[in-house]
Amino acid sequence: MISSISSVGQQDKLWNACSEFVGSLFYDIFKKMYESIPQSDLIPKSSGEKWFTNMLLYEYSKQAAKDDLKPLVDMIYKKLATKTYQ
Repeated sequence: MISSISSVGQQDKLWNACSEFVGSLFYDIFKKMYESIPQSDLIPKSSGEKWFTNMLLYEYSKQAAKDDLKPLVDMIYKKLATKTYQ
């Protein structure tokens, strides 16, 4: 695959790190999008509901990074894998 990285374990670790990075970026985007929706104060949200919403958005972002955003993860992975540090 990439010649700069020697072992398969290192390749997997780098791939997972790239996927988590893209997921965290899109978590922020999803969170900003959710916060832009007007909310009613008629029924206040509990802290548990806010926590659940944040965890749901985080899981959506992780899944999007693994499935739908693979080209972006690939691009970041290839750039980091071919980078040599001297």
